[in-house]
Amino acid sequence: MKIKYEVVSDKGLLRSNNEDMALVFGELIRDNSVSFTFELTPNIPFAAIVADGMGGMNGGEVASEMAATSFNDFVEVLPMDLDDNAVIVRLKKWARDVDAEIKQKGERISSLQNMGTTFTGLLAYGNSLFVMNVGDSRTYRYRYECMKQLTDDHSERARLGDDSIPSNFIYNALGTGTAFMDVKSMKLVVGDRYVICSDGLSDLVSNESIHELLKNSCGARQYVQAALQAGGKDNVTVVTVEVI
Repeated sequence: MKIKYEVVSDKGLLRSNNEDMALVFGELIRDNSVSFTFELTPNIPFAAIVADGMGGMNGGEVASEMAATSFNDFVEVLPMDLDDNAVIVRLKKWARDVDAEIKQKGERISSLQNMGTTFTGLLAYGNSLFVMNVGDSRTYRYRYECMKQLTDDHSERARLGDDSIPSNFIYNALGTGTAFMDVKSMKLVVGDRYVICSDGLSDLVSNESIHELLKNSCGARQYVQAALQAGGKDNVTVVTVEVI
C-alpha cells in the first residue's frame, strides 16, 4: 500500500499573511507546496493535518505553528504497540495539553492574546486510520464513488442549523482553554482519496465541486486554484492524500 500526497498552502488574494499551517509526514508547510509518494508501513505512523490560526497581530500564525509542531513531536514519540482506544486517549490528551499551552502563551504575550487554531487531519498508525478534528476545518473522504465529510464543523452555524450565522463563528478551537478533539477510527482502503482543508476552501468551493475534484483524482493545487478563482478571500491550505 502506497500513499500519494500533495500539499499547497496559499495566503489567498486578499490577506497579507498566511495563518494556516500544514504538517505532512514531519514537514511543516506554509506558503509553499510539497508532493510525495511513499510505501506505507505499519511501524511508521503517517500524519497529515491542517491548522487554521486566528487571533490579532500574528497570533494566528503562532497558534497554528504551535499546534502543528507539537503534533509532530507527539507522533515522533508515539509507541507503536497501542490499540485503537489507547491511541484515541492519547490524541485527546494531546489536544487538551496543546490547548492549554497556546492559551498560556496568549496570556503571557499581549500581542498574541486570544490566539487559537483549528486542527484537522489524518493519522495512519499500525493498521488503523484516525481522523481528528477541532473547529471547522474539514476532512473529506472519497470511497467507492461516494464523498463523505468525515468531520463535524464545530461552528454555531452547524450546531444551530442556521445558515444566516457567519460560518467563522466557531465554538471549539485550540487555545480557548476548553478545546476538545473529535477522533474517529477506521481502516484505510486502497483507492481511498482524502482532502484535508482550511475553510478558505470549504467556504468558497461547494461540496459538489469538491466532489467533482475528488472524483477526478485532482491534486491539492487544483483545489487551491478553485478557491482563488472563487475570490480567494481567505488563506487556503489543502492536503490531498490518495491510497494506491
